[in-house]
Amino acid sequence: MVIVDGYVDEPTCLGVPPYISTYPRYIAGAIWTHSPKTEIIYQTIDQVRDNREGALKVWQSSDMLMLIAGMIVPGKYVGGTPISVNESKKFFSDLRLIDIPKFLVGPWAKFGCGLQGGKLALSSDVLSPPFDFIITGDPEIVMADIAQNDWDFDSVDLGHTEKSREIEEFGIRGAKILHQHPFYSRGYLICEIETYRGCPRYLTGGCSFCVEPLFGAPIQREMIDIVKEIESLYNHGVRAFRIGKQADLFTYGSKEMGEIEFPKPNPVAIEELFSKIRAVTPEINVLHIDNVNPGTVARHPEESKQVAKSIIKYHTAGDVAAFGVESLDPEVIKRNNLKATAEEVLSAIRILNEVGGSRNDFGLPHLLPGLNLLYGLPGETKKTVDYNMGFLQELINEGLIVRRINIRQVIGFEGTRLSGATRSKMKRHQFFKHKEAVRDQIDRVMIKRVAPAGTIIRSTFLELQKGNSYLLRQLGTYPLLCHMPMGKVTPDISDVFVIDHGPRSLTVLPYPFQPKDASLAQWKSIPGIGAKRAARLKGEKHPQSIEDIESRIETDLPEWLKRSIKIKPD
Repeated sequence: MVIVDGYVDEPTCLGVPPYISTYPRYIAGAIWTHSPKTEIIYQTIDQVRDNREGALKVWQSSDMLMLIAGMIVPGKYVGGTPISVNESKKFFSDLRLIDIPKFLVGPWAKFGCGLQGGKLALSSDVLSPPFDFIITGDPEIVMADIAQNDWDFDSVDLGHTEKSREIEEFGIRGAKILHQHPFYSRGYLICEIETYRGCPRYLTGGCSFCVEPLFGAPIQREMIDIVKEIESLYNHGVRAFRIGKQADLFTYGSKEMGEIEFPKPNPVAIEELFSKIRAVTPEINVLHIDNVNPGTVARHPEESKQVAKSIIKYHTAGDVAAFGVESLDPEVIKRNNLKATAEEVLSAIRILNEVGGSRNDFGLPHLLPGLNLLYGLPGETKKTVDYNMGFLQELINEGLIVRRINIRQVIGFEGTRLSGATRSKMKRHQFFKHKEAVRDQIDRVMIKRVAPAGTIIRSTFLELQKGNSYLLRQLGTYPLLCHMPMGKVTPDISDVFVIDHGPRSLTVLPYPFQPKDASLAQWKSIPGIGAKRAARLKGEKHPQSIEDIESRIETDLPEWLKRSIKIKPD
């Protein structure tokens, strides 16, 4: 069997490299649980693009071909590019594959094919053909049924979603599929971990545009099962995890889950979960989170503070709690049953800044909120942009910090209340003009607060080389994009420190900074140095001290730069 990972991006799950979603792991585990001798070949869509003919030869020799896709939440990515509908048709319609059963699984199969923000999703039927079977249920459950029925594809229910603890075995058995991921050998891979499925706000229908309420009542995983899955992945060499596949992590373990719209957090359960995770992952590099409902934090402030403190006790710094704010316009909030009012969102941001804004040893803050803003919702007017910009400016004025602001256009999916609604008439050029204003007026201020000059960012990975610069990121949730001018040494995994800021990225240099290894471009990139001073510093003899550097450039260095320079004698 061949599994092609076309990547997924859902409201509660990211599977674009360096992330790997639960889908390939659970599907492989389901097959190996019931058919342990089945050979599974795992490929990413980027590997297929790089060697299409080679991939086709492998596919031709398979007994079954599966594509995992697709995009529910629009985004931009550096580590990989999700498969498009046209690519899916082109790659899988090859006549050499005509007799091989082909399966489509994942969000595209279940909810429809999202193309891009601002457009309605296509029905999954648009991919039938080339796909013979579209699994609208949970693919690991359906594949377990097929494997148990002697691979009789026509005898099982492709919409099967019945849950049992059997799937916990799938997560453990499927962990070894990671060895085939192209990022695995570099150690540059982060596993998305699920704590529960569904949304607590399904009771009121949830947000108008969101597919999560379509799962029905939330189904929480047993804590021991989550820990065992992470332990299995850790034993297979994974050192980075994001507890991200749930609508609101702060409500995991709540005794009110499924009973009220905003269940009270259970700090004891979160403390126990994270402490047990750390107990089985003694040499972990990354433990981050994702989705948090700002409405939960605002309604249950004391419990939320305790939850945040427990996470900070066990996680790794630079963490982000993604707040699905969507809009600060009261009419849009009302029309779309959004999670929180502007006052509640502001309260939640204040709370997370209070608890999570601290930092250790000049590093990144421990746990900050991230904001998701969404456009194209019913009720939008020209005033919507004013409401949103006014709110963001209030954050600036109050001295608050948000880790990042995602600005997207909604994708409409059948089955959600948005599918039949009248959406915003905002033009694309108006949307992009507003987005640029946020980047220029808000993001530039925020990124300086998140990572001021001299901030040390640990263990960044080289993603690619672009022109005369390296692009690096940490492994983690919403990692900052770091630009480094080329030097004598090509980085792979390295510590860096911040010297300058763009609206969505940083300029960095190696930490510690050693003058004898520095290139002219690196010296020039330091604010206040410039071309002439850089040339003096790159003279015949390397600087031998901080005082030597200051003498050559005839000015004092800022304290953050002095702290980052470590001079080794020639």
